[in-house]
Amino acid sequence: MEKRTTDAENERALLAAKDTDSLDRFLKEEQQHILRLTGKVLNKSITESDDEYSVALMAVSEAVKNYDRTRGDFWSYAAFVIKSRETDLYRKNKKPGENEITVSPEIFGGEADEDDPAITLQNDISLKTATYVDNALRYEIDALGEKLEAYGISFFDLAECSPKAKKSRNACSLVLKAIFTPPPLIEELIKSKTLPIKKILERQKVSRKLIDRHRKYLISASLILAGDYPAIAEYIPFKKGATE
Repeated sequence: MEKRTTDAENERALLAAKDTDSLDRFLKEEQQHILRLTGKVLNKSITESDDEYSVALMAVSEAVKNYDRTRGDFWSYAAFVIKSRETDLYRKNKKPGENEITVSPEIFGGEADEDDPAITLQNDISLKTATYVDNALRYEIDALGEKLEAYGISFFDLAECSPKAKKSRNACSLVLKAIFTPPPLIEELIKSKTLPIKKILERQKVSRKLIDRHRKYLISASLILAGDYPAIAEYIPFKKGATE
């Protein structure tokens, strides 16, 4: 059997989104792959007769329709959508209290400084998840952690490079605004795995020194806002489309 490359798989997903027939053919050809992927995501054996498989098919169909190269590798993205939709099914059928689990801040690779009154990305998420975190948020954390590794960033780094002073947070919001102002610079960031500083400075009057100091935070925040991390994105002060 010919070994499938990531680029080829991404291209197949893009082609499958062109029309209904292409999508149906794609889902049929990938039936066994979807079964295996769903089983891996849920950590249990899945068959075609299970409700989880029907949900997974709809999730992959959704992933195909929404996929573009800025989302990374297609099947990694599809796994995220599958996990989210399966979690929705679980929530619908669960008994009260079943989805609450205890998680410590170490999930992020470093402890939050609870004495620091400043709001940082890591502190916000850590405090939220110290009490409980549902499966969807945990999966977002895992998926984002894998993506950040490609940029040489860990959640531990965010404790050091997140903006703490209000002035710095406002300046970082301006940088993010520059990145997402049309035409957005996010694709350039993803391709080069670095901040397009020159273009950012052309769009916003911010300090080059500040950008350098908070580089890892700005890259992480950009990837969160551009990707499918709705729960984590709640902790980013800047929102895409903001005018102020």
